Amino acid sequence: MLKQSLLFLTLLGSMACLALAGQQDQQKSGAPNSKEDLTILEERLSSQFNAFQSNLLQMAQRLERSAKPEDRERAVLLKDAIKKTLDLGTPNKFTTLIEMLKTRKAISLDDAKAAMDQSKMVAEDIRTLLAILMSDNRDAQLKTEKDRIQRLIKMLDKAIQVQKVARAQNESGQLDPKSLGKAQDKAKEAAKEVAKAMDPKAGEPKDGKSKDGKSKDGQPKDGQPKDGQPKDGQPKSGQPKDGQPKDGQPKNGDKKEEQQPPDTLPGKQQLQDAQEKQDEAKKNIEKEKRDEASQNQDQAIKKMEEVRKRWEELLKQLREEELERLLAALQVRCERMLAIQIEVYESTVRVEKAVGQNPDKKASRTEEQRSLQLGDRESEITRQAASALQLLEAEGSAVAFVEAFLQVRDDSQHVSRRLGKADVAAVTQTIEQDIIATLKEMVEALKKAQQDLQNKKQQQQQNGSSQQNNQNLIDILAELKMIRSMQLRVNNRTSTYGRQYTGEQAAMPDIQRELENLAERQKKIFDVTNSIARGKNR
Repeated sequence: MLKQSLLFLTLLGSMACLALAGQQDQQKSGAPNSKEDLTILEERLSSQFNAFQSNLLQMAQRLERSAKPEDRERAVLLKDAIKKTLDLGTPNKFTTLIEMLKTRKAISLDDAKAAMDQSKMVAEDIRTLLAILMSDNRDAQLKTEKDRIQRLIKMLDKAIQVQKVARAQNESGQLDPKSLGKAQDKAKEAAKEVAKAMDPKAGEPKDGKSKDGKSKDGQPKDGQPKDGQPKDGQPKSGQPKDGQPKDGQPKNGDKKEEQQPPDTLPGKQQLQDAQEKQDEAKKNIEKEKRDEASQNQDQAIKKMEEVRKRWEELLKQLREEELERLLAALQVRCERMLAIQIEVYESTVRVEKAVGQNPDKKASRTEEQRSLQLGDRESEITRQAASALQLLEAEGSAVAFVEAFLQVRDDSQHVSRRLGKADVAAVTQTIEQDIIATLKEMVEALKKAQQDLQNKKQQQQQNGSSQQNNQNLIDILAELKMIRSMQLRVNNRTSTYGRQYTGEQAAMPDIQRELENLAERQKKIFDVTNSIARGKNR
């Protein structure tokens, strides 16, 4: 069901682009106009998209009622996708495109370009939605698994420490065997707690029931037989019912995904071995064989430390995968923002050229509408930058990149506001060019960071090294280059404002806000540089 929906959504986005692309080709070649057919096509696409949204919501509601955790996680993902379409205003963009086609008696080349740009916005929204739906939620899985392993390592450290204390008490010769036995029992209990916590489903079930179907007071649930007594119509313990498989064997027709996956976290056998050595230590303590007991305790500690080493290595691998995914996600986001900004900039230049050809040098109604549409398109960059900021701030080390994304977000807001007022002049275009330059630099830095990470992994594999490496997301040299670029852009923007706005113009509220934003950037550039110099980003 979901795969069919994803395929439909992909085709929907392709049709939205290709339909108007064909219309634009017709206009260039002077072919007959088919505006009515194109309008009907767009209305059909809009209706199909609305139906798709409705089906998506029904699917999410059905999945969130499922007993399977993976289905409930998918339901959250689907609802995120639905919310994204509302945030982007995708249905409204279909409506705008249809109205644009209906209100024109004939489609000129400029009209076709405007319609194509609007169609590109719809197609971009659909690609964004498709990316959400195709996500495997691996980022959330990585975070959950990392948190779990870190929690287990803390528990294991405590268990090792308790065992070391018991060993020290044994070797001191100052306590009686009974007290030493209690200390050893405490150490074994700590190790057992770690082994129990390794099971991701460990813990008491809901409703006060234990895993064997009994309540906490040891009584069976209502309708359940007592221990050792078969339920009516059921065979005695250990005997399968006719036609039924024995314990541990799947029934005919059972689906593979209904079977519970095995616990893949390493170290379970070593922990069992450690507990056996702890049992031997307890017995030797009771026999007052302190030297033998000390050897057993050493062996138990060694086994637990082996487990810790394996978990640290696994945690390192998860961190590396997390970095790889974050870098790739940021690169894709930056490239998408860059494509949008180049498109908006080129359209801004065209609108300014059209305005310059008007007798009064002022924007006509058509040019005002076009500029307003570009402002809406620019708002997508603001949203993308805000999402990227959430990823970077959670990671914590790429402080210069965080500030660069903040500047891209703020600049896109300035551009969107200016385009909303049909201001397509030099300053607006300068800000757009700054955004393009920043995003290009970020894309290159992200590509280099991914290559550096791959090179480091290969080097470690060749050397057989498993050294823990808490590296920063972005190389410090790339961070410093970003700081230099941000400073140059602040300098150039200050000069541009100084030339463009003089006298009363400089006192305009919007210009004052933009100048205040420049001043704030200058302060943040200092703060970022200071953080890197003091190593606060490590």
